[in-house]
Amino acid sequence: MKRLDGPRRAHRWKLSMKSLLCSICNVTVVRSRKNLKWENMDRDILVKIFEKLNVIDVTMGASRVCISWFLASHEKSLWKTINLTNLQRVDFSHPRLPNSRVEDEKVNEHVYRCNTVLFESTKFSSTVPINLFFNNDTYLTDEDLIDAAQRMPNIRKLVLPRWCHLSENSYQFAFRQWKNLQTLIIDQRHTSLTWRHKIQASGENCINLTNFKTLGCLNEVVVEEIVRCFPNLKKLSLRFCDIIDIGRVLPLITSLKNLTTLNLSHCRFLQRGACIIGSRELDNILCEIARYKCETLIMLCSYVDCKSCKDARKDSYVIVRLHAFFEKNWRNDEIEEFEF
Repeated sequence: MKRLDGPRRAHRWKLSMKSLLCSICNVTVVRSRKNLKWENMDRDILVKIFEKLNVIDVTMGASRVCISWFLASHEKSLWKTINLTNLQRVDFSHPRLPNSRVEDEKVNEHVYRCNTVLFESTKFSSTVPINLFFNNDTYLTDEDLIDAAQRMPNIRKLVLPRWCHLSENSYQFAFRQWKNLQTLIIDQRHTSLTWRHKIQASGENCINLTNFKTLGCLNEVVVEEIVRCFPNLKKLSLRFCDIIDIGRVLPLITSLKNLTTLNLSHCRFLQRGACIIGSRELDNILCEIARYKCETLIMLCSYVDCKSCKDARKDSYVIVRLHAFFEKNWRNDEIEEFEF
């Protein structure tokens, strides 16, 4: 794509910001006799507009229009959350896997690397961010995670991507910086070799961590690690997990003394290789679990009538559609703390 020079880039951003302001305030902007300039707009209004933009739009666009917009881009309220989930101009692809979405975008516009976006963001945010949400397709390197932890040490809510094959030392370093972490969300579907490093590092260093969500397969090993590393958990979401033997859920209830909410919505419960959802056996086991700790709220869906479960079963035969389904539903949860 042909790069725009300074004046043309500024003109393009002024036009887009004018359109955005009209939509936000539901007013028509007219030129006054004094011919007020956009660069002289009140800073509070600018900040309100910038809140509607994503990280790239602020760091690579609006902040480069003029000095007043540059200064407004440093407002602390803009940077409490670094959200990389919906960016359309970032190359999140795994180096050994094709990513057709990125290839299509390269035809039309410049595509940024994830580490570039993180670096540019921290120029404006400094140590303000308390929430860091990675896109589920992000391929993180050891350097990316270490750099993010160094530049953003006050993270309280963290969403890690599925492609996260990092060394144990990297996880240990990062979570030592994130001592205030309270909520951790991980996708372990493609990190079978390193998921334990994440669990152990966060459990050893983040004593304030009380909310945990994972997506993948829940077996005896995973249950043991959750109980051992996160003894202070209050809320646990296993939404859309494949649970090998529903009886494995029992140690979570009995061993996690502070657990108040357990989300099992849209899970597939597998027993001896067969799906047992809706069976009398499942109902009996859940009743037994409830007897052990009646104060723990267990959240379930109606498997037979649940649209999400039906969509998951329908898309499970097509890998591409299944990935799109999980990408869409990964950000949602019945427990408020796990939504992002």
